[in-house]
Order: sequence, then C-alpha cells, then structure tokens
Amino acid sequence: MEPTLRNRIQRYFSQRPTLWINGRDIEELAMHAGYKASNASRRLRELAEEGFLEREERKGKRVRSVWYCLKNTL
Repeated sequence: MEPTLRNRIQRYFSQRPTLWINGRDIEELAMHAGYKASNASRRLRELAEEGFLEREERKGKRVRSVWYCLKNTL
C-alpha cells in the first residue's frame, strides 16, 4: 500500500530534523509523486497546526515564502 502524502511529508522531515525546508520544495516533491501542489500545502499547514512542524514566513526580494522545520529541534 502506498504511503499517504501526509506520511511522506512526515517521513521527509523526520529524516532531516534540523533543516528548514521551503514549502515550495515539498510541493515539487509531492507533484513528482502524483499529488497536486495545493494538497502538499494543505498537509503542511495541518502538520504545523498540529504541532509536528514549525512554520515561519520569510520575506524575499519580491515574495514571501513559507519555511517549515520539524518541531522541537530548534
């Protein structure tokens, strides 16, 4: 049985416990696995709301982006 997108994201972050990862990178990984980018964004927000991930908005030169890190590793 294929792992769910949520499980894939959790595993990805668990394997990189100290890294901040841009949400766009997770969206691209999800698209390569056959999911829509919007589904990955939703799962990331849910995982942050549930306390699994830390969420941080950063302002770049032109756009703001959202970065995520495994919670309790900061």
